[in-house]
Amino acid sequence: MSPKITGLTGSALALAVALAVVPALPAGAQAATTVTFLNPEKYQDGNLSWGPVDQRLTLEGLQRIIQRLARERLPAGYEIDIAVLDLDLAGKINPIRSRTGELRVMRQDTWPSMKLSYTLRRGGKVVARGQDTLRAMNYLLDPAAVRSGEPLAFEKAMLDRWFRTRFAGLKAGRLAS
Repeated sequence: MSPKITGLTGSALALAVALAVVPALPAGAQAATTVTFLNPEKYQDGNLSWGPVDQRLTLEGLQRIIQRLARERLPAGYEIDIAVLDLDLAGKINPIRSRTGELRVMRQDTWPSMKLSYTLRRGGKVVARGQDTLRAMNYLLDPAAVRSGEPLAFEKAMLDRWFRTRFAGLKAGRLAS
């Protein structure tokens, strides 16, 4: 399933058409988790020389990360809808240090952040809903993410921490506040 993107106009519509031809994820990933990217052209990090391919790959990567974490961190029987409202990836593009303008420089003050809303359901009934702003201000101190050669490693670590803390009480029968 390609990422759902809403609020599209102009050139963003071309991106949506391009996303529509992306191969689908396995059916199990689609059933329990829905990820929507609202107005990605307005994301804090969304206009930093992203071409349609770069943006598509980034959003697909985040979608896969969120869906995998939901499968791993939520108990069976729960479904979650997540809408990404804003995104600022780790690091900043420094065009002076790169001829192509696509080199991301990681510094202490360029932490990743994401604003999202979520609706958690069990048996079709809403059990929790909210909006959170995730930040990983000490992202460069995470040895696993720093050593990882995987794309979006810092965002993955930030999302994993959110799933672990936000939904920690599900197994005990109460949701973390």
